Amino acid sequence: MDPFSPIKNAPLSPAVSLYLAPWVVPISSPVISDGAVALANGRILAVGSSATLRAQFSEARIERCQGVLLPGLVNAHIHLELSAYTHITDSAPDETFCDWIRSLLQVRQEGGIAPEEIISAAQQMLQQQHDTGVLLLLDIGNIPPSPLATNPSSVQVIFLLELLGPNAKAEEQLLARIASLPDSVAATPHALYSTTPGIISALKQRADRLQHLFSLHVAESADEIELLRNGQGCFRSFLEERGAWEDTFPPLGIDSHGAVEYLERLGLLTADLLCVHCVQVSEKEVQMLAARGCKVCLCPGSNRFLGVGIAPLEQMLHHQLLPALGTDSIASNETLDLWREMRILREDHPRVSPTKILAMATLGGAAALEREQDFGTLAPGRKASFLNVDSQLLQGVRNEEQLLDVLTGGGCPSTIRWVIEG
Repeated sequence: MDPFSPIKNAPLSPAVSLYLAPWVVPISSPVISDGAVALANGRILAVGSSATLRAQFSEARIERCQGVLLPGLVNAHIHLELSAYTHITDSAPDETFCDWIRSLLQVRQEGGIAPEEIISAAQQMLQQQHDTGVLLLLDIGNIPPSPLATNPSSVQVIFLLELLGPNAKAEEQLLARIASLPDSVAATPHALYSTTPGIISALKQRADRLQHLFSLHVAESADEIELLRNGQGCFRSFLEERGAWEDTFPPLGIDSHGAVEYLERLGLLTADLLCVHCVQVSEKEVQMLAARGCKVCLCPGSNRFLGVGIAPLEQMLHHQLLPALGTDSIASNETLDLWREMRILREDHPRVSPTKILAMATLGGAAALEREQDFGTLAPGRKASFLNVDSQLLQGVRNEEQLLDVLTGGGCPSTIRWVIEG
């Protein structure tokens, strides 16, 4: 049997299907030993112990599973169109974040990768996401529409067109382009260091009007903070060498000590803002994000690859922020595997509980992408689409603590199957 294929279901008769497993991890409620999930009409009907649900749904069709039932993973930040750029090397100790950007831009501008290769690599990456347990992702790209015109997997893809322009000339051109975009295309800015306040504000107003997600890279590196504070550092040199420096940074009238404060001055700290990376943020800024209800997505594998630092996860959790998890692109990460991202978080933040880390990869992502009514937890009303995973390590667990330790620290399970009803 193909370990990545959905569990096949016979026609429902009776209408309720009952999936039994040694472990059920709902995320929104405690782990259940010898648990069960009842499904009907494409939605989860109930979650509980095997004995309770078998008594409650005595006529249900029974499906026995090995290992663990848990929600599908959510990748809240990925660049699928960069999936062909696997040969961009990680930063050397003496290199800056800007050096990595130069390397990536050079490869892209050389045009050595054909469009069909880019599409094929993106589709293969999307299939890989599905095969490793991802059911929903946010794809950020520069080419409208997404290069994945034909989605080869059952992963649900939210696509945002990423725009950038660091000076007045670019702003004038981009504002005209933004005005001409069809409403069917959701657009968002790249980052604070690459996009003028005018462009960011125009895109935010458009996102509010169309009610779509608004996501951007925030405080990914110390170089970004230096640019926003005093207009110096490697980003200034980078813009100067490209003929794009116009004393845009720091903008007149915007006095800030960090990227989040900068966003606050622009009036952009709202509940529909998704801030990606958030490595170089102060505790005051974490408090600001939490107070405004902003969403955060961490990309620990990419941050490690680029050597830009470690996000203050403990502070975020202390202030009631549950970040999402993302992989970023293969150009800035060794592999795009959310199980590995969880393991890196365990290594970087040993005091954070595995329960919280698993919640980040599921519920945190679903909430960040405004899909928690469908995904992120095993709870009544959620869609009947979730994971059944197993491995030799999982077969050996004896209690909840061991189970969560393996799920978040043991890497990708050897067996991943999809339970899909309706």
